[in-house]
Amino acid sequence: MEIRAVVTETLKENPEFKITTVNIREPKEGEVRVKMVGTGICHTDVAYATDEFSLPLALPMVLGHEGSGIVESVGPGVTKVKAGDHVVIADPSCGKCKACKAGKPWICERKADMSILIGGKDAFGGSYLTTTDGKPVATMFSQGSFAEYVLTSERLITKVPDDMDLKIAGPLGCGLRTGSGVIKSTIKPEKGDWVIVNGGGTVGLSALWMGKAVGAKIVVVDVLDSRLEMATETGADAVVNVKGMSELEETKAIIDAMGGELAVGLVECSGYVPGIKAAMSAVAAGGKIAQIGVGGAISFDSWFFGPVNYKNITFIAMGDISNEDIIPELCKLYKEGKFPYDRLITEYKFEEIQKAMDDNIAGKNIKPVLLFED
Repeated sequence: MEIRAVVTETLKENPEFKITTVNIREPKEGEVRVKMVGTGICHTDVAYATDEFSLPLALPMVLGHEGSGIVESVGPGVTKVKAGDHVVIADPSCGKCKACKAGKPWICERKADMSILIGGKDAFGGSYLTTTDGKPVATMFSQGSFAEYVLTSERLITKVPDDMDLKIAGPLGCGLRTGSGVIKSTIKPEKGDWVIVNGGGTVGLSALWMGKAVGAKIVVVDVLDSRLEMATETGADAVVNVKGMSELEETKAIIDAMGGELAVGLVECSGYVPGIKAAMSAVAAGGKIAQIGVGGAISFDSWFFGPVNYKNITFIAMGDISNEDIIPELCKLYKEGKFPYDRLITEYKFEEIQKAMDDNIAGKNIKPVLLFED
């Protein structure tokens, strides 16, 4: 079947996104084909297109990994969904490795290869997509949601309620899942506990909203007033702008914002090394550090004093939680008004992908979402 898709052929500083025609095959064993309704644009999409990560990507490739839509058809053996179901498409996993069998698909042993598809192959050694002259086209994260249809394994698919707004559901499978999931899986605060969220972007705000949903008190730390204003408006108990502060000043400001208490946990989304250490020092001994942000080298003078002080540090992948366990809950919280992520979204038509990407690179939007017309 011929469909429209944005095919990236070269990686460069100022990437071009043009819609072209490709062929998508029929679903095979265990596969699902989804007619797209919307897809989020994530910084990782931009990073791939600009070669920020210097990964050996299989090109040409259809980027995009925050898709949502309606199941159009399924292959033999599919049991999770049927044609007509509303779904979110999340991250890939093999289902066969030790981690997958232990119920931890987010740390699948094959995730790296399946995510960047170095070889550009599907599970059957072929390709989900081909050019009009039959050449293989790879798909980012085994998804490639910058296309009118997505074909992938049923393992990536999560069914969502029919009354969930599918246009904006896609981002629930990536950054929003990461921040909210880590509250549930790693920090696990009790009612009234303080949790520090370092970085007030999409991931940090999702941690804020889940933290409030479970009864925690949240202080959000950032250097941008606009982010802190959003955090305050959507439930933060305290905010701290640490721009220009030293490490010691930042620690004191955070503790003061918590009324002199120490936090039980830190959700670190900034990747800024001095800020990481400063926030860690505001966490009580034995507290939990969830490191999400990607930063540079970091060192400590002692494992027993200062920022570390008997704390548990976990490096986080996808919220350390499965899409099946978190996405339906996020849909429920959104409909209850407790997870207002729609405030972050700017909608664009699929045909406006270049503008959406350019705006994102220029910092003019927070979470762009491309919409596919019927």
